[in-house]
Amino acid sequence: MVAGIAVATTFLLVASPPVGGQIPESIDLTADVEATNCAPCHLQLGESTKPGLIFSHGNHLMVSCTGCHYRPAHEGSQLFTPPMETCYNCHGVEHGPAGELATAECTACHPPSYEFRPDGHVEDWAEKPHAESARAGTNRCVMCHDAPADCDECHDELGLDIPPVPNTYIGRLLEKPMKPAVTVYPTEPTSMGQCIYCHPDIDDFLPGRIIFAHADHLRRNYQCTVCHPQFGHGVEEIKRPDMMSCYRCHGASHAAAGLIATEDCLACHPKDFELKPSDHTKKFERGEHKKRASKEQEYCGMCHKPEFCVECHMGRRKSGPGSELVIPVDHKRVEWLSSHGKLFLQQEGACGSCHDSKSCTVCHKTVMPHPADWLKNHADEAEEDPEDCRVCHTDRNSCQNCHHDAVKRSELIAENCVPCHDQMKQEPATEIPHKGFAEHAVHFGVEEVKGKPYKCYDCHVTFGSSAAAQQIAKLQGHDLRLCYDCHGSLDVYDRQIAPYPGASLCRRCHAGVI
Repeated sequence: MVAGIAVATTFLLVASPPVGGQIPESIDLTADVEATNCAPCHLQLGESTKPGLIFSHGNHLMVSCTGCHYRPAHEGSQLFTPPMETCYNCHGVEHGPAGELATAECTACHPPSYEFRPDGHVEDWAEKPHAESARAGTNRCVMCHDAPADCDECHDELGLDIPPVPNTYIGRLLEKPMKPAVTVYPTEPTSMGQCIYCHPDIDDFLPGRIIFAHADHLRRNYQCTVCHPQFGHGVEEIKRPDMMSCYRCHGASHAAAGLIATEDCLACHPKDFELKPSDHTKKFERGEHKKRASKEQEYCGMCHKPEFCVECHMGRRKSGPGSELVIPVDHKRVEWLSSHGKLFLQQEGACGSCHDSKSCTVCHKTVMPHPADWLKNHADEAEEDPEDCRVCHTDRNSCQNCHHDAVKRSELIAENCVPCHDQMKQEPATEIPHKGFAEHAVHFGVEEVKGKPYKCYDCHVTFGSSAAAQQIAKLQGHDLRLCYDCHGSLDVYDRQIAPYPGASLCRRCHAGVI
């Protein structure tokens, strides 16, 4: 079989070199197929993975990509592979003295197990069906058949008045369909316009794995970037949202609005889907899960509620060796009772693995953990048993940030402070043991000198302190920087604002020490 030399030589063009997998700012999906258009996603353009085909791009580097790929490879959820006709523009073609451009042996491109008979060649193909197909032309037939032996001899035996079938395959350059240009921008945010050209049915997922509808989320006006923060295709990878990103909404409650989205497994997975991960073996369940659970509590929390863990960790459910109650070493130390509340508030450790509200109320009269509406109703219980609160809330700043916020415009006088802080009624104020109370109480008499008392916001621009500041305060006596803004300083008239400059301010309480 010999094809036209002019057709064959159009393919012998050097292909553009790949760009090394670098994602460009834009890709024209309808442009001519070139290595630069493929390399951003397909870093490895080597051996074909298509079943029944032996093919290497490496053996065809001197052939223009458009010689085989007459149209873009991806469009509308379909993959367009070059038809066999394009192969025969080189395979089996004699090129003058150079001889055959490429072999036409079937086994050079197809493995021995390949079924060479096309699916369309039905059982009675040799009778009427093939004749009807041949009326449209026999050019495709001679890709596989030797016309004199396979066609003409049979026609003569049957006494059919059919002229000899041409035994030369005529090479063809298939025309690229004319369509408007479509450009995507891989470095830009994900949007429907970026995806819909290749994925017209964006909810066509692998069967049996997930139940999902983009429309349900679009109706809620969710932006694509919420779940797809990156463009969906990278170098040799597809960037799918992981299950963790779903739990930002599913199972989450939004105050009075309630549950944002259901966390029912069967709402997103079909009934026959295996919900249990393959790595959750018996060995994993009985001990190996500890390592992952310690580092990734949020991963476990996608499927397991604290109650699930408590059943085993508290020995309430027998699941083999190790299911009995196990008490951690640090829980046996004397200081644990007084320190565990702070750790719980700082969300350190994994208390929920062993403890539920029932186990906390053995010691705590207060509901533990506190329910969502606790703050607006906690006053009565706090007054009834304040010591129960102090088990966890050892730092008064956690209370003061809220309680003092309501009185920040109040006057710094005994009548406003003593009802809550009984120690502040002691006189002289310099002998009050609590340094914070003493510092405030010594200013009760300011009104007698200045004609008006101080107000809290005169010194406290904001209430509360940062965590870092609170730690520093525990290691020092008094932060006198604020004090010396008044004590010993002069006003615009060169009059002393407040007495006791320098060390004399310290001697008011620390007589004989300084």
